[in-house]
Amino acid sequence: MEKQELEYGLEERSKNYWWLCSLFLLASTPSIFNSMHITAHVYLSENPKFWCDIPVLRNANWTDEQIRNVSAINPQASENCLIYKWDYENFMKIGYEEALKFLENNKKPSVEGCTKYRYIEEKPTIVSQWDLVCENSGLKSLAEVAVALGKFLGAFVFGIFADKFGRKKCFTLGCFLYIIAGPVAGFAQDYYLFLIMRLILGIAGSGVYENGYTILTELTVKRRRTQLGSLFSISYSIGLMILPILAYISNDWRQLQYYLSFPAIFLLIHCWYLPESPRWLITQGRFEEAKRIIFTKKAIKEMNLYQTDKSESNVESVPVKNSNVQENHRWYKKLFSAATKLFKIYSTSELRKRILICYFGWFVSSMSYFVIALNANNFTANKYLYVALNGVCEAPSYFALLTVLAYIGRKLTGALLFNIAGIALIFILFIKNTTAVMIVALLGRFCVSGAFALIMLHTSELFPTSNRNSAVGTSLTMAQLGAIVAPFIVDILGNIAWYIPSTLCGITSVMAGLLILMLPETRNKPLPDHLQDLQNIKPKDRVSWKNCFTFA
Repeated sequence: MEKQELEYGLEERSKNYWWLCSLFLLASTPSIFNSMHITAHVYLSENPKFWCDIPVLRNANWTDEQIRNVSAINPQASENCLIYKWDYENFMKIGYEEALKFLENNKKPSVEGCTKYRYIEEKPTIVSQWDLVCENSGLKSLAEVAVALGKFLGAFVFGIFADKFGRKKCFTLGCFLYIIAGPVAGFAQDYYLFLIMRLILGIAGSGVYENGYTILTELTVKRRRTQLGSLFSISYSIGLMILPILAYISNDWRQLQYYLSFPAIFLLIHCWYLPESPRWLITQGRFEEAKRIIFTKKAIKEMNLYQTDKSESNVESVPVKNSNVQENHRWYKKLFSAATKLFKIYSTSELRKRILICYFGWFVSSMSYFVIALNANNFTANKYLYVALNGVCEAPSYFALLTVLAYIGRKLTGALLFNIAGIALIFILFIKNTTAVMIVALLGRFCVSGAFALIMLHTSELFPTSNRNSAVGTSLTMAQLGAIVAPFIVDILGNIAWYIPSTLCGITSVMAGLLILMLPETRNKPLPDHLQDLQNIKPKDRVSWKNCFTFA
């Protein structure tokens, strides 16, 4: 099958708007779960007020205030991890008033850690479920890190396997992981089982996201690829708008987890109807399968594809693999072959420059994206309103990006978005009003969301079909590193000073914007199919500081 036949067939397919809309919905909507599961940490692990509880006094009907007054080091504190080692059974016998007199007349004893806690919270969370406070407070952040780590591992694994075994197989596996791991996480009675399920949810997120995006871009012509690729991440903003509603109506963290998980059963529809990437099928020598996906009946008739002679004498020079031989390969040979394909994206100086700049852009955009999303406490904002506003301001960014890309090239648009986001986040340092801080932060979110969608589109166009999923997959791995460090930036650096997380993201965003300018422009250029297509490219299509002064 020649390349022009492929483009002709895709062009014919793209004239069917129903087919385009169906393809977009099937490929993008599973990422709604991706968005909700990773941001649900805001509600699943909200910090409640807590004190050390004394069971013997509680059984004697002492009030919270009475128990704190006789046991706590600082009764007025909203959190308390230590109590005095009094004889509380004696206090139970003599009563509260006599216990106070005893405290006044006796020297205070040594202190000890709590054995039981009393929580004052709006809704039960995983913090109160498994006592993730005091010496166990570090375990709370693991619930968020587990999803990000899962996305990191999933991006790496699916990035390799999708180029070897197919995009749809990896997409389908991700859907099944969602269907299984989500409800199990809600039923989990052990915290470490809950963490494992969160890890698997992260792996599933990478599987459906990167493979859905790759299938979409490889099944559309460049005119539609820009439009649909720019709107692909709108599923994230939809998830952010749905999540606060589900969190508000749920009674506890388990119910919220069920609300997030059980609708995943509808992903079976996506598994059944989403087609495989025809470009990938062609690189595997599976031409007939690719034809059935690409060509409409009208195109088949016009091109007279069903000729008696089915020889592929005009086949483009691509590595065709014998399916019978491939089936006899042992699993470790397939794994080795997949790893070899991965390292091909580092095989030349030009490819290394491209991928390293993409890595940094993905990392910064993801880190900034989640720092802003998780930073509600540092901005002292209502958690329901703040998360919803993140989704509301994110959705228009994709439509704005679509409009801008109709007139301006990828690299200039990316540089502008990164720099505007960076300047806005740095500017927060000089704002004192809480409402103004939130508005400027949401402006940063608007630009960062667009920058993330843009760098994803740009990356997919910078690398050939045979290695595109490896490039996007490993870039998504770097993005998950940003998601992993985001909770620590918010919790640790935010405790030092509330403005440090936003300032750090602002500085790195400006750096990413400057690096993006060095990349070649890909607007209105055909997608390369093989590494050989990049060997004899023009100087203007190579990574260079000179590109900073040329725009399309």
